[in-house]
Amino acid sequence: MKLKTFMLKILPTAFLAVISLPSFADPSHAYANAVLEVLQQKGLLSQHDVVNIKQQAIQAELKAAKPTTPKTAGVKSAVKQLVAATKKNINKASPNIKLWGKLQPRYTFVPSKNGLQGTNSFTLRRARLGLNGFLADNVAFRFQYDAANEVAGLSNAQKLLDAWVSFKHFDETIGSITFGQQFVPGYTRRPHKTASVERKFSEYLSPGDTGRVRGISIRKGNMGLPESNSKGYFGNRLHYAVGLFNSPDLSLNNDNNDLMFSTAVSIRPTGVSPSDDEYQFKDRPLAYSIGAAYSASLDSVTLDTKFQPNGIDLDNQWLSVFADVQAHHWWLWASWAQFKSDAQGGLAVNAQGDNTDKLSSDAFTLGLSRAYLLNSEDMGWAWGLQYQHVNNEHPSRTMFFRPLTGRSSDELARGMNQGNVYQTMFTWQFDKDVRLINELSYYEPSDGGFSYPAFISQLQVAF
Repeated sequence: MKLKTFMLKILPTAFLAVISLPSFADPSHAYANAVLEVLQQKGLLSQHDVVNIKQQAIQAELKAAKPTTPKTAGVKSAVKQLVAATKKNINKASPNIKLWGKLQPRYTFVPSKNGLQGTNSFTLRRARLGLNGFLADNVAFRFQYDAANEVAGLSNAQKLLDAWVSFKHFDETIGSITFGQQFVPGYTRRPHKTASVERKFSEYLSPGDTGRVRGISIRKGNMGLPESNSKGYFGNRLHYAVGLFNSPDLSLNNDNNDLMFSTAVSIRPTGVSPSDDEYQFKDRPLAYSIGAAYSASLDSVTLDTKFQPNGIDLDNQWLSVFADVQAHHWWLWASWAQFKSDAQGGLAVNAQGDNTDKLSSDAFTLGLSRAYLLNSEDMGWAWGLQYQHVNNEHPSRTMFFRPLTGRSSDELARGMNQGNVYQTMFTWQFDKDVRLINELSYYEPSDGGFSYPAFISQLQVAF
C-alpha cells in the first residue's frame, strides 16, 4: 500500500515530465499511455488510478502551455532539486560494490640443456580476489588479494596487493586523492594485461613490490587507473600524478623510515586514452599516448646489497618513459626504465658480485600485436611479437624471468641479468573474460649464460 501511494503521488509529475519533453511529445501521448498500461497490468495501478492520472496530466499540460511565471519556474526548480536529492539518497543507501577475481593456471616447458634440468610443470600464476566500489558519495575503495604461488610443489603464497581508499571530491580540479597500498605513479600506467605472460622487464624495474607502495597520491586522469578514472586536463589530453610513499629499498621493504617521492605525466594528443590491453578485439579509433615518470628515495641497511661499511645510505632514482599507439585492431607499445643507486662514498655488491659505489640497471620493451574478431561479440584470436633487453645490477631485481623455471639450485642459470629475449605470442579469446595465452620465448643471456627456448601456455579467467 505504501508503494502504491508513493506511485500515485509521483506518477503525475513523471507523466508531465515525459509528455513535456520535445523528444517524446506527440498528439497521442502513446509512450506515456503505454507506461501507464504496463503499471496497470503489473497491479501497481488500478484502472481508476490510470484515468485520474491521465486527467491530472492533461490539466497540468494545459497550464504548462501558458507563459512561464516566476512561480512555475520555482516549482520546476523544486522538482529538479527533489529528483537530485532522491538520486543522492539512493546512492547512499545502495553503494556500488563489485566482487571480482582472476585465475591463471599455467603450463611451462623449458628443455634440459648443458647438463641442467629442464622444466615441465603446471603452476598457478595468479589466484586473485578483489572488491571495489564506493563506500559513500565520492569515496571509492579497492581491495585485491592474491593466493597464488607460481612455483611448483610449494604452498600458496599470501599477498595483499591493493588496499586503498580514494576521495573523488576534487576529480574536476586537482584529481583523486588516494590513501593506502596502491600502484606507484612510476609505472606511468598499469602493467599491460595479457600480451606477455610475465611482467615486462621495464615494469619490473619500477619502484615497489609488484609495482605497489603504501602512501598518499593525487592523480588526475585515467593514466592513474585503477586509482583514478577521471578525465585529464584540456579534454583528457594531459594527465599527471604525484605521491609520497614509504620508500621501497632494494629488499622491497620499508626498513629505513624514509619517504619516496614519485611523479608522472602523460599526454594523450587525440584526447582518447588507449586501454591497458594490447589485444584490441574491439575496433577503436586512433589513440596514442606518451609519458614519463620519476621517483626518488633513500635506502639503508639493506642485506642483499652487502653495504661496506654498514649504515651507508643509497640515493635511489627511477626514471621511465613509455609510448602506446592504438589503431583499430593494431597495438604498438614501447617502454624504457632505468634504476640508479649511489652509495655516496660507500660500497655495495652488484648482481654480478662486484664491489661498486653505484648500481645501475635499465630495461627496454618493444611490442606489436594484431587482433581478429570472429563474431559480433567477443570471440577472436590475436598474435603478438615482443622484444626485450635488460642490463641489471641491482640484487633485488636479479634473475629476470627466473620464475619461468622454478627456484631450485640447479635452475638458477636459466634466469638472466643481462641479455635479450624474443617472444612470439598467440592468444585465443573465448569471450571477454576467458583467454588462452600461448607464448614461445627465446632467451639470449650475455652475462655468461647460454641461450634457450621456453614455452608457456596460460589460461586466464576473469569474473
